[in-house]
Amino acid sequence: MLNLRELRNFVEVAERLNITIAASVVNLSQPTLSRQIQALERKLGVILFERIGKRMVLTTEGADLATQAIALLEQADALAQNASRKKLEQSGVLRIGGTPQTITWLLSPAMARFRVKHPKVTLMLNEGNNDELIEMVEHGAVNVVVANLGINNVLVGQPLFQSQLFAILPPNHHCLNKRSISIEQIAKDTLIVMSRGFLTRHLYEQIAAAHNVRPKILLESDSTQSIAALARDGHGVGIVSSSAQNIAAMQNAVLIESDLYQTTSEVSALWNPKRYRPAYLQSFLGALADICAEHGLTLRPQE
Repeated sequence: MLNLRELRNFVEVAERLNITIAASVVNLSQPTLSRQIQALERKLGVILFERIGKRMVLTTEGADLATQAIALLEQADALAQNASRKKLEQSGVLRIGGTPQTITWLLSPAMARFRVKHPKVTLMLNEGNNDELIEMVEHGAVNVVVANLGINNVLVGQPLFQSQLFAILPPNHHCLNKRSISIEQIAKDTLIVMSRGFLTRHLYEQIAAAHNVRPKILLESDSTQSIAALARDGHGVGIVSSSAQNIAAMQNAVLIESDLYQTTSEVSALWNPKRYRPAYLQSFLGALADICAEHGLTLRPQE
């Protein structure tokens, strides 16, 4: 049976057609390599090289073996590199991005589950609004983010959940007992809204523009909890979304509906297909999907 070392040494001689030079490449003495080639010929029962004057040339059988040996060695190298890559990919770094809202209920528990399966992978978490997250993953600062894709045509991803717009009403508001409200019903109220760049703010502004409503804003905040607290204490109507996933627990939260513009938007795990993706990213995506399913959120198959 042939072994890879025999084939590699043979290929070195076949490519150089010079025993002395090939011997220096494979770190053998010229007599030792000559004996190896002779042993290979005896094993195969064919002559691989012949001499024409002072020149060494391949026989027909030698040329055929060289072609097959090179292909076999390339396959062996590819298998070794693949095995080495997989071993390396059990360790490394996974860079993740999310909003403060999704970090709380989705990313944090997903990271905890991922660590159990991949204890050697270092997790690095970046926080930002939706626009900042899209820029991070587009430019390779992170491997994956949980965000709304919007009109970006560079990124691809796995849908996770639909983010629904809500209003948190102050005490004694005239719409307190309603299941849902329209944007016109809070058009005259002071609003507490998310900062620009967040999906929630974008959704609200699109609906307000569709209904020709100009909001009166008390505060722009990165914190859903701050918005809820201000609304609870009567400072205005808080505009939030179900991306925070604790809206139901917030006092006086009602759906915002519109017959002119959608009040929901899809949130996905997004990555840049043109940039490096570690093999263990798929495992993290699975953890995200599991957490969403446990929260009763319906996943749509990836297109």
